[in-house]
Formats: sequence, C-alpha cells, structure tokens
Amino acid sequence: MIKRIYEFLASLSLGLWLMGGVMAFLAAGSFGGEDAASLNEMPLFVWLGAAPFSASWWLWGTLVLLALMVVNTLLCSVEAIRKRYGKSGLLALLAPQLMHAGFLLIVLAHLLSAKGGEKQAMQLFEGSNLRFPGGSFVMVDAIEVETDPRGMPLDYRARMRVVEQGRSTPVTVRPNEPLFHDGVGIYLKQAAPFPYPTAYVEIHREPGAGWALAGALLFTAGNVMLLAVRRERRTA
Repeated sequence: MIKRIYEFLASLSLGLWLMGGVMAFLAAGSFGGEDAASLNEMPLFVWLGAAPFSASWWLWGTLVLLALMVVNTLLCSVEAIRKRYGKSGLLALLAPQLMHAGFLLIVLAHLLSAKGGEKQAMQLFEGSNLRFPGGSFVMVDAIEVETDPRGMPLDYRARMRVVEQGRSTPVTVRPNEPLFHDGVGIYLKQAAPFPYPTAYVEIHREPGAGWALAGALLFTAGNVMLLAVRRERRTA
C-alpha cells in the first residue's frame, strides 16, 4: 500500500495532472471580480486571512495542488537519480534536477513574499524623502514630465538621490527603471506636472526576489543542458 502511494506521488502523470489543475484553478480565479482584484494590493497570506472562502476557494485549491507538486517534484528527482545514476551521462542526470531545483526555489520565493511582502502606494513631491531603518534615505530632487503640444504626457521621470553613510548617489527613476535600495523597490507609476510636480510611486518589499532569481537561473541552466543532451543524441 505504501509503495503504491509512493509510486503514485512520484509519477510523471500525476505531475501533469497537477499542472493542469493549477491552471484550471487560476483560470477560475481570473473571474473573481473585485474581491480577487484586491489580491494585488496586499501579501498573499494577508489576503487569504481576510477574504471570504467564496472569493478565495480557487487560491486555496491552487496552494494544495502546488504543495502536491512540490512533493511530486522531490520524489521524481529521487527516483531519477536512483534509477539513472551510473547509467547515463552527467549532463543527462543533472539537467532535470536543476530544473526541479529551480521550480522549488521559485515556489519558496513566492511563499516568502506571500508572508513578508509589502506594497504601498504614495505620492512624492520635489523635496520629499523616504527614510529607511538603517538611517539611509532617498531624496526626490526633481520630477520631470514631458508633454506634447496638447498637454498629453510623453515621458516622465523622477530624479532621486540615495543618501547613505554620508554618500549621495544620484538615480533617475522611470516607469520601467525602478530604484532598488535596502531590499525595497521604488516603482514610478505616473507623474503629473500640475498644480505642482507629483510622482505617484509604489513601494514594494519582496523577500523572495533573490530566491526567485536563483530559481529562474537554475531552471534556465537545466533547460540549456537538456537541449544540449538532446542535440548530442540526435547527432550521435
């Protein structure tokens, strides 16, 4: 009985069904309306604790399936190493495991951000500053908005300075060029020149960002190695 359960949890077919289930739950959640839309404004676990089950059922289902996917991924790696060790080349053995490790790190990253992430929207003006626990701060020196002859914005930016331990580092923040400092991302969402220059920003703290990057790199490396193995087999 235990062996049968183990084989079921370690099977590739289960992994495929779980991925399909996750996509189905997420597709259902996309029709959640205003209750689901508020998920973008707060950490995941905070939202789950506040939202009624009628609005969050799809996300609970997704988390359950993801937990099973983690178990399935770990067991698949164990079985692959056990069966292929010494019978295949090093690249062929490592490539899938790197992809599995990348997936697990990405899941870990999302869990860390779901628990400890923060998001806050605010307005900044020229002369405003954002202070950080270590004593450093970010000063807004100028907010610049370029407009066409009709007054429609063409481009906008905020010129800031990061002041830390007596050193001042100038930084220009644009919509697709955020400022990262002390684990916090400052994203410029909009700017207005009237009645006085104003920058509308979002402040993000993502504790899992580094783990997500590491996971993405591992997953990519595993994919590249797997493609190399397959190309070598075709040319052999």
